[in-house]
Amino acid sequence: MNKKIYLFIIPFVIAGCSGSKENKEKSGTASNMVNSSIVEVYEVVGVGKVEPEKEIISLAAATGGIVKEIYRNDGDSIKKEEPLVRLDDDLELIKVSQLRSQYKAQKSQEEIDKLNLRESEARLSNKKKLLESVRILAFKGAETKQTLDDLETEVTTLYLTVNKDSAMVKLSGNRLTELAEQVRYAEAEAAKKILRSPYEGLILDMHIEKGSAVNQFEKYAEVAPTGPMTVRTEVDELFAARLMKGLDADIRFVGSDSVGAKGKVIFLSPYLKKKSLFSQKSNEQEDRLVREVRIKLEGENGLILNSKVESVIKLKKRPL
Repeated sequence: MNKKIYLFIIPFVIAGCSGSKENKEKSGTASNMVNSSIVEVYEVVGVGKVEPEKEIISLAAATGGIVKEIYRNDGDSIKKEEPLVRLDDDLELIKVSQLRSQYKAQKSQEEIDKLNLRESEARLSNKKKLLESVRILAFKGAETKQTLDDLETEVTTLYLTVNKDSAMVKLSGNRLTELAEQVRYAEAEAAKKILRSPYEGLILDMHIEKGSAVNQFEKYAEVAPTGPMTVRTEVDELFAARLMKGLDADIRFVGSDSVGAKGKVIFLSPYLKKKSLFSQKSNEQEDRLVREVRIKLEGENGLILNSKVESVIKLKKRPL
């Protein structure tokens, strides 16, 4: 009986050992497969668009009106504060002319008031001297008290006249200052009718035509400020932490492998956000976040502002 029992146990033990060895081999193979699937990424591609370094600026009208003249058109280079558009400004110019005339008249009135004050002061000075002489004579009995009283009354009256004329000079000065402020205000209102660019650059798109109406704060032109060209692109959050300023980047047209320009990363957004460039729908649901990157282009290139491109950013190797 005992011999038969041992014969049955041995095969099971051998089978168990064999299964254990096989499981270890399978486990080792799976581990090798996992390790072989980890690949280091040294480039990351983001879709972006070409923009000026200061971005494309939308110019807005400070006031409304009818377009009277257009001095620059699409594709024209412009200087800072150069007139671009003139709105109807006839009423504003008439107002400025009227106020300037009033200012000149008030200026003349101020001069007249100053002369009146000087005249009153001169008469007062003369009467004061005469009064002192009469007082001496009256004290000696050589002049009557009535004459002295009359002179004292005249001097008092002249004091009042000087004070009145002095007040008139101040009033004229205040009125002149008020008119000067009104002239400046009217000139500023008229100046608003001349639409200017606060930037030197290139007009990309003029939205208005001669004779058309422009509302206050309405956008009337798109301007690309002078400066280096950049590419604003968005990189998936998976690679956001590996980005840094100074990284090299190749710029190529979408769907092409040829490099159209080269550049370096000059800006990284401090936070992750939803995709904003080339989104398909305004209410599109997006689980992945992106980091905005700006790449400054180097040298000459054939890129066109606002064109869609791919940015191939060269990542640095991770330290071992």
